[in-house]
Amino acid sequence: MRFGTQCLMNKSTPFLLYQLITRGFQRLVISFSIPSSELDMLTQLATNQLEIDDPQKCLSAFGLLMTCMYCGREGSRVLNLERDQDTTDQMLAGAMDKMRKILDCVGHCCEAQAKPLAAVICYLVTDFFPKEQMINTFVSEFLSKRQQNRHFISLVIHELFQGIISAGNFSQICEWVIPVLGNFVQLQPLDFSVWCTSILLVCSTKNQELSRLLPIIISTPGGTINPDWFALLCQDFASNLSVEDTSTFKEMLALGARAHGSNNVKNEYSVVCELFAPADE
Repeated sequence: MRFGTQCLMNKSTPFLLYQLITRGFQRLVISFSIPSSELDMLTQLATNQLEIDDPQKCLSAFGLLMTCMYCGREGSRVLNLERDQDTTDQMLAGAMDKMRKILDCVGHCCEAQAKPLAAVICYLVTDFFPKEQMINTFVSEFLSKRQQNRHFISLVIHELFQGIISAGNFSQICEWVIPVLGNFVQLQPLDFSVWCTSILLVCSTKNQELSRLLPIIISTPGGTINPDWFALLCQDFASNLSVEDTSTFKEMLALGARAHGSNNVKNEYSVVCELFAPADE
């Protein structure tokens, strides 16, 4: 055990040996051959290894971390084992710390490394966390200036939102989207703001046809979004809102128009505001 952990912590350890050790630890964890105290230590080690620069070693450590989470204390939540509230809260807090490490890793790692990590995050959220508790976390991560792989985070948000919508809880989506919309519409420059707002709206749509636009929008990060698509997404989202929420949504769009307006030149936000104007007359 000690030799293996020392090898994982040694930056000069060749990848093949590193991978061999992580897989060996995974087998021990799966067979429940490691005492709980050593499992906690191994879990912490795997979490810390997400910070290393080597993408291959990072993914191997990530695989070990997932094994430790599902077979360790956090995994008892997945199996719905009975626990007292204090223990459950502690396990949730521990899982949340690991999720932050994973998101930090996605934020700065290369695309080849970020893609598999982001794909697994969707399952982690479903298995370990109340979905409503994770919305702010992922939206904040999406808006973070240090986030280099925003397109992968958008896929996680899409899966998260669509799962909530499928459960018949669209009103919850509205409660989260409308308050944060002001941050999206004021992003600079304009093209980036429209791109981010479009992703937020396409993730929030109940229309499966519009939902399929997500890969197309993602493929043009920071680029120019088709104005007709943007207008359609805004109209679709507004059509599912209450009167009060619709009014707030229009105010957010107007805020975006002002934030990017200069010399009375129209922008995507002001054009959409004009589309809504007849309904206000």
